[in-house]
Parts: sequence; C-alpha cells; structure tokens
Amino acid sequence: MKPVVIRNLNDFPKLSYTIVALGNFDGIHLGHQQLLKKIEEIKQKTNGKTVVFTFYPHPLKIIKQYNNAFIMQSFREKYEILCKFDVDYIFCARFTKEFAMLHPQAFVKKYLCDGLKAKEVCVGYNYTFGKLALGNTLSLKEYSQEYGFKLHIIPAYKIDNITVSSSKIRKFLQNGQIELANQFLGRLYSINGIVKKGKQRGKSLGFPTANIYFNRPLLLKEGVYAGFAKIDDTYYKAAINIGSNPTFSDEIVHLEAYLIDFDGDLYNKRINIYFVKYIRQEIKFDSKEKLLEQIKSDVEIINSSCNKDTLACVF
Repeated sequence: MKPVVIRNLNDFPKLSYTIVALGNFDGIHLGHQQLLKKIEEIKQKTNGKTVVFTFYPHPLKIIKQYNNAFIMQSFREKYEILCKFDVDYIFCARFTKEFAMLHPQAFVKKYLCDGLKAKEVCVGYNYTFGKLALGNTLSLKEYSQEYGFKLHIIPAYKIDNITVSSSKIRKFLQNGQIELANQFLGRLYSINGIVKKGKQRGKSLGFPTANIYFNRPLLLKEGVYAGFAKIDDTYYKAAINIGSNPTFSDEIVHLEAYLIDFDGDLYNKRINIYFVKYIRQEIKFDSKEKLLEQIKSDVEIINSSCNKDTLACVF
C-alpha cells in the first residue's frame, strides 16, 4: 500500500499508536534512510502506524528566503521514494512564517501529541525545530518525558568518516560530482518531468531528444551526463544535457535526453531521468557537424558507463 498524504492536521485519522519520523527528508539520503528503517523496525514490534512528518515548502525558503536552486527533489519525487519504504502516512505541514514562530513545546503538543498521537518519535542527531530553531534533541527528550512518548535519536551516518547530509549532496550536485552524490544518496540521483515539444533540432541531426522544462531551478551543474531514462517500466541508456544549447543561442535552461535504442512518441509523458556520470561541460560548436561528432563520442562513453550493474543502483 502506498502512503496516504495528509496536509491538514484535522484530517489525520484517530489512531492509537503512531511512530513518527521528523525531518525535511530532502533527497532521502542514507542518513534519512536510517530513520525510515527505524520506524519500520518499531512498526514490526508494536503494530503501530508509521508517519513521516515533513514540510512544504522547505523551511529555508521561508526562514532565509532562499529562491535559488537548493532543493534536491520535488514533493512528487520525494513521495515516489518514500513509497519504497513501509510508510503508512506522510504528514506534510505547510511551512509558513506563523508556523516558524511556534515555540518548540507548542509544536510538540499541537502536532506530535494532540494531532498525530505519537507514541514513538524518531529524529536525526542534529534535529532542530520551533521558533529560532530553539528546539533540539535535548529539549525533545525533556518533552518526551513530559508528554509520554518514546524518543529515538539516530546517530550520524558516515561514509569514509564524512557525515552524510543534504547540504553536502547539494554541493556535489552543483559541482557535477554526481558519483559522490549517488554514493551519499545510496541510489542514482533522479528527477522527473513531463516531456514537452522542443525545437526538434536533435531529430534533424538523427538524435531525437526528449525535452523537459521545469518550473523550479535545477540543482545540477550544466553539462552532459550519462544516465538512464525510465519510460513506464523500461529503462533506456540516455545522453542527458542540462543547459541552454549555446550552439543554437538558446537562453532557457532545460533538460533534454537522447534515449539510446528508443523509438516512439514521448510527448506529454512523464519520465524519470537517472544520473550516472558527469561527462563534460556544455560547448558551443562552430557547426552542426562538429556537434554531431561530439554527440557520437558522448554516446560511446554512455554505453560503457551505463550497464546492468549501474542500473542496479536505481532505487
């Protein structure tokens, strides 16, 4: 069963035992996954219902008014990954200036205790909450004793002695270090979108591309990537370009992907794009012939980089 998404506290069902994981869960990296595995484990012992408590929009967008690219995934993308875990409910609170001003204790009482009826709560080791981020794991431990729920604090998850975090993964993505990002995510980084009709230049060159335009800034470094595209339940190797096509003097940054060995109509289809390796920066070519020569070279690299073992990293 897929998790039920609830956005209004009044709509949350009356349950006797809930196990709540708190966090933004942007990226759902290996650290986040420890929380999700913990609530699954508790569910097996208690037969309670698991709840992922997250926020929209990301708190940084309200608190620090971030408008540049910093979100790793849309809510839809987050939901698709959470479907892989034993999550019963996703409670997505609307994060507003008023919400940000809630005192930590008021947040705990209103949302965790009165609203979700939490009997067990899981948080990361550095979790903060409430007005001015005054709430932390120490205060949450005090509230757990006062309100009668059990608190589980999940320690940092490390790779090569480096703590896995969303902020580190964002930097990897912005720098084109996609392989490091994938290692910290525990899967291939992916985004999805609807294929729109482009200018059909790729088709005229013999390499038709699926064009996706996003209504949010992409966190990825502009350039060419090796990866996969998922159409329905089939995966195709793909040459993925993020940029504005300087050879043709375009201005709008978008994603286009050439699907190797695919033949069909993709217009208005939602597809998933998975990133394996950053190949090169976007280049302005002097002629279509030189561009075509480079595309052929890119496809060779992609064929050698994307194989069954790599595909096994799709989450």
